[in-house]
Amino acid sequence: MTLQTRTNGALSLVEKTILGVIAGAAAAIGVVEIVLLIGRIAGLASGPVELTGVPTTGPLDAGFAGATFDTVTLTLADLSAGGRAFLIGAAVLSWLVVFGICVVLVWLCIRVFLGKPFGAFATWGIGVVAILVVLSGMGTPLLTGMAAQRAALALNVDELPIFLVEVDLAPLAWGFALAVVAAAFQLGQRLQRDTDGLV
Repeated sequence: MTLQTRTNGALSLVEKTILGVIAGAAAAIGVVEIVLLIGRIAGLASGPVELTGVPTTGPLDAGFAGATFDTVTLTLADLSAGGRAFLIGAAVLSWLVVFGICVVLVWLCIRVFLGKPFGAFATWGIGVVAILVVLSGMGTPLLTGMAAQRAALALNVDELPIFLVEVDLAPLAWGFALAVVAAAFQLGQRLQRDTDGLV
């Protein structure tokens, strides 16, 4: 019989180092995202606001070589408070997804480091991220479209539609996929609890 130098299931030094790097990077990204969000909100609350990819009523003549365009970038110095609020809401929704992923990732790294990856926080965290992915993916275009509506009404030009929102259903699929992962973690949590009870 040979003597095992490492407990079954224990992490090696390299694996622990990798987990530490991932957790540290996720934490750093979360902090940077907080700073960027504050700056983004400050910029949207006052000063010129730029709206990119605003659709037009249809292909418009660019005035050269028969070229056309169907989206424009608007820069408004006096966008209404409602339009700014919609853009701030869209920025917060997008930020919540990234920050939520960072928090869950850091916690998962800690749990894996301790040898107990399955836990209530991880399960609920992944579930919350799934909800945030759906809300951000569906809500951000809606809020941005409502801000574009306010801009179109303020400019009062025929080339800009009153309201047009393009919604991508991919975040809905990602949300469902993460919900399945959360369910798998819930099952893993039960198995881990049963295993701990047998030891």
